[in-house]
Amino acid sequence: MRQSADISSSQPRLVASLEAAIAGQRHVSDTEGKPEIAAKFLKTMLLVKRARFNAHERLEAKHNASVAAFTLATVAEIAISLFTIIYENKLPADIRSFLDFASIVTGVFLFGFGLVVGLANYQTRALYLQRCAMDLGNLARELEIARPVTVPELQEYRRRYHEIEGRCPTNHDPVDLERALAKSGDIAAVRRGMWNMRIDIYGPYALVTTAYVSLWVSAWLLLSR
Repeated sequence: MRQSADISSSQPRLVASLEAAIAGQRHVSDTEGKPEIAAKFLKTMLLVKRARFNAHERLEAKHNASVAAFTLATVAEIAISLFTIIYENKLPADIRSFLDFASIVTGVFLFGFGLVVGLANYQTRALYLQRCAMDLGNLARELEIARPVTVPELQEYRRRYHEIEGRCPTNHDPVDLERALAKSGDIAAVRRGMWNMRIDIYGPYALVTTAYVSLWVSAWLLLSR
């Protein structure tokens, strides 16, 4: 009787130990080989976060550059109009006609420029990218603290990552990713990324300004012959 009682009392402990062993094996199978995947996923999130912050910085600079260019073009248009009005009686007829035409064309150019900048919507896109980068940074910190994680947990982080990306209606450009990939110790890569960003921001405005000024200088030289 005592032996059967000992056997009966040991059965719950045996079942509990077996359940613990099975749970341990399941946890090992869930996490075995996955730390590398979790680390790679974390690295990807941090890379995309940096690229989105770079895109936010670039688009904010583009917005500021477009405002400055629009302001300068407006000042030039007003200056041409006022010059024509003030010195109307002192200007030769051909020069006055040329300045009137330049003023009208500049006004049309300003209208088109305003439409292009408005459709580009730099500032709103920059805000979306900044918010996305902040959310990705928070998610990356959560994953970094929670590691090691199981496969279901890693899948949940992946789902949240794609959900954050899906909420952002715009994406970063290759120039932003290039800056994000550049290591801080690689001075050449950092400088190359900065130069490419500046070209992307100020290059179009420099080309348009050069073409616009060259057009009017050429027209003036043709009329003055």
